[in-house]
Amino acid sequence: MLVSAVLDPSAFDPVHFDELYRVHAEDFLMGIERNGILIVDSENRLRDALVKQVGSLPIKYGQRLRILVEELLLKKKSKRVVACHVSLSRTLSGNFLELTHQLKVSTKADALIVRSQNLKTLDFNPQSGPDIVLLSEYRDSGFERERRKYYDRVGPIDTLSKWEVDEIIIRSVRFAKWLRFYDAYIGTGNNTSRFRRGIEYILALWREYGFFATEPGIGSVEIFTCSAEQIRGDETDHAKQSKLTQNQENYQKINRELIALLDKEFPWPMKLSVKDDPDGIFHARYLETQHAIIRIDRGFDLFDQNNEFRRNFFTLNMAESSHLRECRELPDAAL
Repeated sequence: MLVSAVLDPSAFDPVHFDELYRVHAEDFLMGIERNGILIVDSENRLRDALVKQVGSLPIKYGQRLRILVEELLLKKKSKRVVACHVSLSRTLSGNFLELTHQLKVSTKADALIVRSQNLKTLDFNPQSGPDIVLLSEYRDSGFERERRKYYDRVGPIDTLSKWEVDEIIIRSVRFAKWLRFYDAYIGTGNNTSRFRRGIEYILALWREYGFFATEPGIGSVEIFTCSAEQIRGDETDHAKQSKLTQNQENYQKINRELIALLDKEFPWPMKLSVKDDPDGIFHARYLETQHAIIRIDRGFDLFDQNNEFRRNFFTLNMAESSHLRECRELPDAAL
């Protein structure tokens, strides 16, 4: 699950650097790459300033950092940067502290990463809050401990409090602009009310806590599943027709008891994609956003008959991106 930070580019000023400072800086950027969100302004002032600062570092400090910054900020497929608009009360005049502080406050980011001089300035601001982290002390910060906690596999959700599970979901979807649910068993048409309950739970948290979720024109939800009855070319016409009829009934039931009810409850367009999967590649269950891929061990049937969480594991698994693309590219089922 994800943590979020805003970075003041002046923390990468060459004047601060020695070997230990370089280690702290590299650890911060690598942590963001693993399971973090770096929040920047939509005008790219922070991004450009950070690239410039890192580019000015001596080779012995900057070589690895330049690679990390390029991967994080300049690659088109980067999943670790969120650009947000922020209104400023006055001109920056080259000082990014006001911009980064307002971004931190407006987005409710977990931390603002600064140099020591900025910490002294922020100490006079009672609204700064406790989540200001010196880059020179990053490795021992509470933010880094929190990041590692969410990067490691969290325990089964039935052993956690309701708020702890809420927090896992919120951190996964907070800066999302779309959600994709992958669960092959939805295609059976069985237990639609229980699948709906789990998906409703996630969508309700996105609606309440999502930074972009209530913006006009933002937000879409897609549910990917596959036909319960796979039709083989060597089957009799009767067998094919029987399976096709069953798949069509399942599809109508899912639309009626899942998609239509979700569409009525939430403001985003809902789309159901049913795929043919003759080779059975569509197995594990996932929640995907543009920033995270969460493997959900037992799927979206999250609650038991007593409204308690069933045994389930949520695991951040970004390596599954190509597998999910393969699932999306499966042919649509004939329905």
